[in-house]
Amino acid sequence: MTASPASTHAPDRHTPERTCVACRRKRPQSALTRLTRVDGAWGLSAGHRAGRGAYVCSDTPDCWQDRRLRRAFGAQAPQVAAALTVALLAVQADLPVTPPERPARSAASRATSTASTESTPHAAP
Repeated sequence: MTASPASTHAPDRHTPERTCVACRRKRPQSALTRLTRVDGAWGLSAGHRAGRGAYVCSDTPDCWQDRRLRRAFGAQAPQVAAALTVALLAVQADLPVTPPERPARSAASRATSTASTESTPHAAP
């Protein structure tokens, strides 16, 4: 039995798509910049991506304006817009990007997060 030509053709590789929170266009994930919300503050995420995420077009300065970001980021939209503008313009100009300072976690916040993981009962097998 011979294989049909359709079965020997390799399927196209899946490209993940995400939606820009400013313009609502669906684009490949690689064409967008991810922002994450960690400890209540939104910031650009490079590398490890923890927390709630949102995507913004990397190549469209109109999407970086705070008026377009208000739906997703609310009162933090001006800070997010400023961080995006500085970081993405620096990337386009091939300058080194220094991430904005994250607020330090308080001892109470750390204690709460460790206490919640330690107090979780483990089921016996």
